[in-house]
Amino acid sequence: MSVLMHIEGLDKAHGPHVLFEGAAVSISEGDKIGFIGRNGAGKSTLLHMIVGDETQDAGEIVIHPACRLGYLKQHEDYEKGETVLEYLERISGREEWECAKMAGGFDLKKERLHVPYESLSGGYRMRVKIAAMLLKDPNLLLLDEPTNFLDLQTQLLLERFLQEWNGAFIIVWHDREFLMETCEQTMEAERGKLFLF
Repeated sequence: MSVLMHIEGLDKAHGPHVLFEGAAVSISEGDKIGFIGRNGAGKSTLLHMIVGDETQDAGEIVIHPACRLGYLKQHEDYEKGETVLEYLERISGREEWECAKMAGGFDLKKERLHVPYESLSGGYRMRVKIAAMLLKDPNLLLLDEPTNFLDLQTQLLLERFLQEWNGAFIIVWHDREFLMETCEQTMEAERGKLFLF
């Protein structure tokens, strides 16, 4: 399987707090990785560096040409009064029918497509954001604590989706049972290094 991304000699500090020092890891097609580590170990920071929202102090993060990143952000990026369908079309740049079809896979159908995004519960907002991310046809998903604020039904939907997903993903989450059900490998951030096992 071909490598989608590799990290080499990564250094990152926030003031005196060193997050990474010479960290290295490679991610290949189809890798299903649960990313763990204590609070403040740099898990979210690493994802921010991969997508270019933060810069590293040293080292390389190489995204290979075959890699299409899909990043599930924790913060909201909707426009006031925007419907679910309008949100999906704006974020993905896809046709209305494509957006509706993808949304349907997450039980976002008929009248649910035409309600304001801001009126949705946390669980349904997460479903919309996952659908928007998938409409961009990624092959490496970065999921930063996606099950925060999720109802059980949406959590089970996400779990089933990840089990059936053919691409690679890195998921940051603290629920070990969820990670055991969805992941085949574990990546740990510890003492400035990244360990994949």
